Amino acid sequence: MNYKALMLDVDGTLIPNNRNGLPSNAVIKAIKKANKKIHVGIATARPLSVLENILSVLPLSGPSIINGGSQIIDLPSQKILKEQPIEIHDVLKICTIAKQFKIKPIIINDTDEDIELSKDYKPYKPFQVYMPDVSSKNRDEFLQTISHISHVSVHKTVSWRRGGIDIFITHSLATKHHGVLEVARILGITPKEIIGVGDGYNDFSLLLSCGLKIAMGNAISDLKAIADYTAPSVEKDGLVKVIKKFVLGV
Repeated sequence: MNYKALMLDVDGTLIPNNRNGLPSNAVIKAIKKANKKIHVGIATARPLSVLENILSVLPLSGPSIINGGSQIIDLPSQKILKEQPIEIHDVLKICTIAKQFKIKPIIINDTDEDIELSKDYKPYKPFQVYMPDVSSKNRDEFLQTISHISHVSVHKTVSWRRGGIDIFITHSLATKHHGVLEVARILGITPKEIIGVGDGYNDFSLLLSCGLKIAMGNAISDLKAIADYTAPSVEKDGLVKVIKKFVLGV
């Protein structure tokens, strides 16, 4: 297959699972080479404000998926090409339920700013509700409760704190799947011509949307089970192997 785009998850794929992590020099060099042959973009739950250090060292251009799929951004111009905020009444409902389950902090990415929920918060243009390191005590019951809100999509990711689980909530039409479809439309290609690479729970929609599904060696076992290929782990610069094998053909 002559693939025309490579879409990369960030935490646990492009970089180690660390808020301030950066891609290795070997990964940066490989992406530079790949960029000469195909489009390379990211597909991440991170908002733009938590991507600046990574984007400062990566030679990316064209459309990428950020904020869990709620925004498609052109890099490096940072122009928003498409966005899908959550309905305000759904955000208020989610926050009310989360408080009932004593989950905190509750952080809302609203108009590209991360705001911790307080009695003074008034939603304006919320893209994502983020709950870091949610305790396992009531997590499943909470997830079951909010799953009945029809216009939202709920995602779990591995926390920056080792062993923890974060919860991200976006509009039901704002997932990595929807992001892949939009990136393909912008590039004038089909999703089957895209390679998707990820490691976590929220990467199922990314991989299932792409023609070639790749899981990192450090990926959760269920993601590996649907992958066409399992690369070495992020700690072993697995993306270098992916780029050499499927993009550069070496």
